[in-house]
Amino acid sequence: MKALTQISRVLVGSLFIVSGLIKANDTLGFSYKLIEYFEVFKMDFFTPWAVQMAMVICIFEILSGVALLIGIYNKLNTWLLLLLIVFFTFLTGYSVFDARIKDCGCFGDAIKLTPVQSFQKDLVLLVFILILFFGQKHLKPLFNKAIGNICLFVAVFLTTGFTFYTYMFMPVKDFLPYKLGNNIYELTVVPENAEKDIIEMVFIYEKDGKQFEFKTEELPADLDKYTYVDRKDKLIKEGFRAPIHDFKLFDFNGQELTDSFFRSPGYKLLFVQNKVNEGRTGMETKLNELAKHVWNRKNMSIWALSSSSPDELREYQKQHSLIYTFNNMDAVPLKSMVRSNPGIVLLKDNVVVKKWSAYQLPSPAELDNYINQ
Repeated sequence: MKALTQISRVLVGSLFIVSGLIKANDTLGFSYKLIEYFEVFKMDFFTPWAVQMAMVICIFEILSGVALLIGIYNKLNTWLLLLLIVFFTFLTGYSVFDARIKDCGCFGDAIKLTPVQSFQKDLVLLVFILILFFGQKHLKPLFNKAIGNICLFVAVFLTTGFTFYTYMFMPVKDFLPYKLGNNIYELTVVPENAEKDIIEMVFIYEKDGKQFEFKTEELPADLDKYTYVDRKDKLIKEGFRAPIHDFKLFDFNGQELTDSFFRSPGYKLLFVQNKVNEGRTGMETKLNELAKHVWNRKNMSIWALSSSSPDELREYQKQHSLIYTFNNMDAVPLKSMVRSNPGIVLLKDNVVVKKWSAYQLPSPAELDNYINQ
């Protein structure tokens, strides 16, 4: 039991630290996953607190892992770990039966796990944490209490600082398709020989007040005695998905500009504001100055992107006397493009050159440094 407890200690402690660091690297992205769960469980009242809750979870995971490895506050820590893994096991188990949840977000965008894989992972973790819970007497501290507390305090300071840094200045390591150096157009292309989705058609018929579902090969011989209700397509196997498959750009009138965007040569400066009435305020003047600075430059264009409604965008532009107009895009690619609202992305042709968050918007001179390279 002693050896098994020590193995569990190292495995669980290390996994919680790694998992917490990956999520803390992209706190805003993790908050999006929490919002997804809130929507599924009809708990939208938590949505305004999603970022704060994401930060707390990330910090707790890392500190719990550190405390476990150095052997401090073992009784409290094992209780908290047990309660946490029971809760997570319930969530991932529920995800297996709810098609709306594609990924638990356990390891952010670095490691994608299917709901089934996430559930299996949590079941294994539950076993290891139960070993720790019942083998607490074997969790001896590595240092005396004073040094252990100092180590934990340092971990609190570093973890909290890292979490706030990545929230304000974007992830240290970008795991998304819009990372620096990527050609976003190439990532939208589906090869001609790519594997296609395998879809199964299911027909819904009614007879004697009851509804029945039939596959194409299962339609009954006396079909004329049934009343057709509906048809639904069931995904059997997902085919190839381009890394960027939701990049669609429209103007105020609903005209698609995606092809025009990708064909536009030279540098493209993207002003990304998922929701113009949310996010950090007071950035409009600086964005306007940048727009003025590059407006008449050759071989450069400005594209302002938002998922807000046309009426909201018109009012926002008028209120802040913006010299640029917005185009519409779905919120999902905007959130992936830059983890900031507002945020700036600089492209050369269609290659990502640089990103800036709302807390580090560039000056005209800094922008020139990247354009003149």
